[in-house]
Amino acid sequence: MDEEAAFEFLAKQININNIYHSTFVSELCSDVGTALHLPETDIDKLKRAGYLHDIGKIVLDEDILTKDRLSDEEFEKMQQHSAVGYRILSLFDDTLDLAEYVYGHHERWDGKGYPRGVKGEQIPLLSRIISVVETYDRVLNRGNNSLKDRKMAALDVIVNGAGTQFDPVIAEFFVRLMNNEDV
Repeated sequence: MDEEAAFEFLAKQININNIYHSTFVSELCSDVGTALHLPETDIDKLKRAGYLHDIGKIVLDEDILTKDRLSDEEFEKMQQHSAVGYRILSLFDDTLDLAEYVYGHHERWDGKGYPRGVKGEQIPLLSRIISVVETYDRVLNRGNNSLKDRKMAALDVIVNGAGTQFDPVIAEFFVRLMNNEDV
């Protein structure tokens, strides 16, 4: 299976409700990587990993994916999606280079994330970028407020999580980028 075929196969496994999220995260990750002047190979990995970051959710029941509040047991199941995504991406030679970034996208700067509880620069840079972008998109698309208010709320989550949930340098850079400030 060539690289494009493997990627397309996995992309088709993503829940229809998450295609918008996956596409948005992928494109915005690419934009962030470009603005950070990452090498083209890293930007490509970031874009692909951003798209497939939630591939591990294919093993979850639809009702868990659509709930606003999860029970402790459901939350434990949800937390496994990073590890499941890692395993899936590790099966294909053409997505093996993405597996580690998907595995680490719910790690936290302060070490309180999952699945490994690593912290700081132990978390791969591309995972740290995906974490910020994914959170931004999730908050941006929550609620019925105006887009301007939701954007402000999403950026507030990033600012407030800098140094605890998020890499503080990436968080600050991202907020400046989204506010069209010089980066």
